[in-house]
Amino acid sequence: MTIIGSMSKTFRAQIVGATGYGGLGMTEQLLRHPDIEISALLAKTDVGKPLSEFFPHLRGFCDRIVEEASDDRVGQDADIVIFSTPDRVAMQYAPRLLVAGVKVIDYSGDFRFRELDAYGRYAARQPSVAGRPHGCPELLARSGYGIPELFRDEVRGASLVGNPGCFSVAMELALAPALKAELVEPRSIVVDGKTGISGAGKKPSPTFHFPERVENVTPYRVAAHQHGVEAAVHLSRFSGKDVGLTFVPHLVPISRGIECTCYATLTGSLTAAQARDAYLSTYGGEHFIRVLPLGSAPGPKAVHGSNLCDISLFVDEENGRLVVASSIDNLMKGQASMALQNINLMLGIDEARGLDRVPLYP
Repeated sequence: MTIIGSMSKTFRAQIVGATGYGGLGMTEQLLRHPDIEISALLAKTDVGKPLSEFFPHLRGFCDRIVEEASDDRVGQDADIVIFSTPDRVAMQYAPRLLVAGVKVIDYSGDFRFRELDAYGRYAARQPSVAGRPHGCPELLARSGYGIPELFRDEVRGASLVGNPGCFSVAMELALAPALKAELVEPRSIVVDGKTGISGAGKKPSPTFHFPERVENVTPYRVAAHQHGVEAAVHLSRFSGKDVGLTFVPHLVPISRGIECTCYATLTGSLTAAQARDAYLSTYGGEHFIRVLPLGSAPGPKAVHGSNLCDISLFVDEENGRLVVASSIDNLMKGQASMALQNINLMLGIDEARGLDRVPLYP
């Protein structure tokens, strides 16, 4: 039995890049969304077969055939197109789709910035796009940046949204309240990030071969990762001045999950309880952020498979530093479930619709 498409839904969503982990995550969520149906699953490879042939756990739930992402098919029979694709793909289609009245959300960095200069700084750190001009810079000013907890007003009702980078989500949610309340020096921030191997996608390579990853922790793109630029650009919107952020990501031998431990110099005396109060004043009403009790830091296992972000706060009083640990599932809050949260806002649906999922444990 194929559940997908069996009922008439209010909105039609087309997923481009359906056979990658990001497209899979969106498919899994939309299968149980009461107001959105999937109108097409598109890809450049692995076409002509049911999606369940690539992901057997979907057998009986989504046996829809994956179609080729041809130019004339992208945007057809859709109210919104979800680009789960690499950089520079969505920018090829967005101008035409927006003119046709089709909304666009993009997983890549194509529309995460409203200023061309900021995009250029990001692109310089992204090997696949470095040195190449943006394909439709006129659309940047129209784009919304998709972290609703921080930028809800520019996402709600938007026609074009750039879904954030996974590490950027964890860093920005961890640091925005401290910068907003002027608790820390904006140019003093250091972030140690750790991510599961699924963050690299499903394409195999020697770097992600099991013997290379098991029992190993590897720093990469040290102080040169594109998500460091992204986080600094958007965090400056809270500090009112340039943010200095040194970011060191690490690959760790887990399948999914991100943990970012952020360090920043305090602007004055502060207790951990006062820091927590400041974060609760920002996030107390947020559905998907848990500001944890003092002393608690369970890590990404506690948010596995959910749209939650856990935030743990500590103060190093002896050295005058705030320490914030944030935990997310890189494939969910760092990608597909964050995208669905944005889509709900774009379409005027309740923000939490289809996202109330208890984390998976153990």
